[in-house]
Amino acid sequence: MKTEKITAKAEGKVKSKFYKEHHQPVPEYGLLAKPLSKAPKVRKVGIYKIVRVNKDNIGVDIGFQRALNKKQIKNIRLNWDNDDCDMPNLYMHEYKGKYYPQITDGQHRICGSPHQIIDCRVVNTLASITRCLRANDPKTKSQWEVNARFWANAEAITRLDEDDPNNIHGIIKLFKGLGYNPLNPTKEKALDLGASVAPLHGQILAAVHSMLKNRLLDDKERVAIVKKVMEDSVKIVHYVFRDEILDKNKFGGQMWSGLPQFLLDSLEDRGLGGAYDINIVQDAIKSGIWGINAYHPRKTKLKKLSNFEAATVCYKVKDIKGVSTRAANCWQRLFFDMYKLHTK
Repeated sequence: MKTEKITAKAEGKVKSKFYKEHHQPVPEYGLLAKPLSKAPKVRKVGIYKIVRVNKDNIGVDIGFQRALNKKQIKNIRLNWDNDDCDMPNLYMHEYKGKYYPQITDGQHRICGSPHQIIDCRVVNTLASITRCLRANDPKTKSQWEVNARFWANAEAITRLDEDDPNNIHGIIKLFKGLGYNPLNPTKEKALDLGASVAPLHGQILAAVHSMLKNRLLDDKERVAIVKKVMEDSVKIVHYVFRDEILDKNKFGGQMWSGLPQFLLDSLEDRGLGGAYDINIVQDAIKSGIWGINAYHPRKTKLKKLSNFEAATVCYKVKDIKGVSTRAANCWQRLFFDMYKLHTK
């Protein structure tokens, strides 16, 4: 068993900028984020580099870590067994001659541990935020709550100057520009629809990808379409339902899937194939004029979300050809028929 210092050479370390203002204690559970004046020794055991760290010295980066689940921590503490808990991971930041152990994976385990001295694996070979995201990759681990992953990815794009192919920063910027307050509701009090930016982003993105999966596009084209359709969907909903949305944290349900499907679907009587004028689309939906198959407009116009939802139910019960009972598809066809009536 080999003992060595934590150094760039020993770790093959990737430079990770230290955000001191984000490195915070969790005093409720004994994590005080006190820096170390000397680099702790690491023990190399097989492929692992292990360090023993006092809870007093461990901190959490609130910029990308998810909000703590106190119930989970309580359950870990009440049912603690040394042999049940995996070893947590730390990134050892060196900043102005001091060392700051920072959790990248296992914050609930460390908070719930009855031990003051914690054995941790040192993972300085990638940036701390990258290590955190990879440790919680839904392809290999149980998935993070959608808000936690969205905001952690947003922070990673900023810190690591990464590309943004899924338009995370774009939708945050758009929500702000429209007057909403995009935030992580697991960490801050929800103020308006901005608290739903993460799930709405995921819902729109999934709908766009479903429409593009069989199209031969290069990466640049795909990224451009994702950005345009995602942002146009948000702009259209804001234009049509602005007054109704004002005091709501959640709004629209499957409408957020049906609208991008309508904008992108290239099948006849399904959608616009990505070729549209957003102003015409907005006016068509805002007019409230609708009719199944766009034959005869109904006398009663759609004004509120509840009216639109009732109209989608009509599509569902009519068993219209090409429209499944899936709510998003009913929304898609409603929007298409409204557009068709408007442009006749």
